[in-house]
Amino acid sequence: MTKKIFLAGVFVLIISGCVSNTSKTAAGGLPEWVENPDALYPKRMYLTAVSSGSSLDEARQRSIASLSNIFSVNVKLDRRILEAYSEKKKADEKIDWEHSVNLVDRSVLASDNELINVRTGKTYFDEKTAAFYVLSIISKSETEMLYLEEIQQNDRSLANFYREAELSDNKISKLIYLKKCAEIIKIGEALRSVHRILSLTGDTPPLPIPKEAVRVELQKLKNITVAKIETSGSEREKLSSYLREVMDQTGFSTGEQNPDIIIKGNLDIIPLDFPREGEFVRWELTVDVTNAETGNTMNTYTASAREGHVSGESVKGRALDKVKEELNRTFYEHFASFLANK
Repeated sequence: MTKKIFLAGVFVLIISGCVSNTSKTAAGGLPEWVENPDALYPKRMYLTAVSSGSSLDEARQRSIASLSNIFSVNVKLDRRILEAYSEKKKADEKIDWEHSVNLVDRSVLASDNELINVRTGKTYFDEKTAAFYVLSIISKSETEMLYLEEIQQNDRSLANFYREAELSDNKISKLIYLKKCAEIIKIGEALRSVHRILSLTGDTPPLPIPKEAVRVELQKLKNITVAKIETSGSEREKLSSYLREVMDQTGFSTGEQNPDIIIKGNLDIIPLDFPREGEFVRWELTVDVTNAETGNTMNTYTASAREGHVSGESVKGRALDKVKEELNRTFYEHFASFLANK
């Protein structure tokens, strides 16, 4: 899932300045800081943004939005893995991944109560144009430490999970640990992208486990971790295709020989006769999963719903789209939770 993510967080520290008649330039124009904020707050020590508006609040929101844009970054984060596989750790061993994600997954927009450590440095009202000006600032040194601490905590979790993966003699357990590592690395990369902006000395630490090492290990494991898929029902071929897609996302290859997981699914789309215009169907899905090594079985997954449309082919297409969505979201989470607690 791709998101446009603005790096922001907690520890909000808003200091609202009062509208002031700051000294003007010699030419009698706007204060010097409007055009040159670095004169008051040097680039090496601060991030700054100046904006204007018809009100003080509007000018402040615009300047904060400008600051937030400095931190924007695209991050593909699969929360399904983080949420499902977090259940595997004991309460005192779990990582606080939500806190890390909050630092990289909150959309700041123009909200001054979400951007981390922002202060109002200067304000000014221009009587000639009836415009307000606001200079917003972020201290690099103060904010850098917050991200550095989060990076260090994230790195400890990454190293622990990778060590668990190396020590595991079970393919599925190893898969779970490595999938979690891959997501934690994404969080770590996002945190580092902020730290590089804030660092005064360019000392952003590298990842303790290289991203490529985890990718290679996952690919090797996928080649030997097999899910066998058996389907039935009126839409068995479509169901087989959808389940293969889910297994691919989870980290399994699909095949018949020596399976680690056996999946049996049934999908029927049943026409309904309603006394009104249009075509209606009901789809019914069941999926059973067995761990071939341990014999443990997942509680039967079931889902069903009714769909309607003006034509038969269209209503069937809508039903299949819903089934695919159901498998890629709710079933995926159900299946991942089963693996994590097998």
